[in-house]
Amino acid sequence: MKKIEVLGLQSVPEIKHGDNLAEIIVKCADCEIGGLQEKDIVVLTSKIVSKAAGLTKKLSDVKPGEKALMISRKTGKDAKWLQMIFDEGHKILAIMPLKGIIEQHIMNSSDDKETCRELIEHEQALCVTLGKDGRIYTCDSGIDSSNHPPGVVSFLPEDPDKAAKEIREQIQQLCGRRVAVILADTEIIPFGTMDFAVGSSGIEPRAKMFAKKDLFGKPKLGGIDLIAYELTAASALVFGQINAGIPAAVVRGYEYEINETANIANSIIGSGSAAGDTRKAIKATMKATSYAIEGLGKKLLLRIASWFV
Repeated sequence: MKKIEVLGLQSVPEIKHGDNLAEIIVKCADCEIGGLQEKDIVVLTSKIVSKAAGLTKKLSDVKPGEKALMISRKTGKDAKWLQMIFDEGHKILAIMPLKGIIEQHIMNSSDDKETCRELIEHEQALCVTLGKDGRIYTCDSGIDSSNHPPGVVSFLPEDPDKAAKEIREQIQQLCGRRVAVILADTEIIPFGTMDFAVGSSGIEPRAKMFAKKDLFGKPKLGGIDLIAYELTAASALVFGQINAGIPAAVVRGYEYEINETANIANSIIGSGSAAGDTRKAIKATMKATSYAIEGLGKKLLLRIASWFV
């Protein structure tokens, strides 16, 4: 029998600025699951990494500029929130209104219709942005106010892969075993939300099985599995999204390739000229094959696809 376990660490305390996450994770793992084992995968919500690093801000300290105020007047999006997106160095690709065509879908996803409606009225819209690292963010640049005191938000680490590497090295020094570390954050996808890997260290985050032969000896058109994303999504089942209070999980039993240099940025997103070349190739392919769709549908497809490349 082949078994993979996802073990949520429930004794992780409320993280504060200056806390040593590696020490906390090792201690909690010792108490709850008999310690970390060789080739365990530690998956952390990016929020606790941000809290430990002091990457938080009070909304009262944000002063929106004219650009943020102008967009706010047109969209209803909070001007302070828009200003924080700009301050993070992000480019807004699209603004998705919560009212209108997707409002009913959101309402059907809540058991508390009144609070849901109030939240939609308050938020008004979500921003799809392009970060300095070339990553697409589907939910306000990763800025997050959930599970913070009122009026406080947190920001993603500027380099999530570097943060994952530092935590991993500290954990390994403390426990004497090789582990991998993945940082998780929630993104919006069609019809819902899902946790994605935003940083990783010590694991090959993408499978390289394209064209490998299947059981019948045929080369497979596939096999480029986003392993770090799959492990993150599995861990999200124990994280919970509201008040579960489980910001760390250990995936045990998954046989992965140890890689000291590969990470989310250089293996999945791509970087530098290679990333630019890839985006140009994808755009050219979309344009060349879009003849199958006519009129408004074609324009809409190309517009939406352009957000992601």
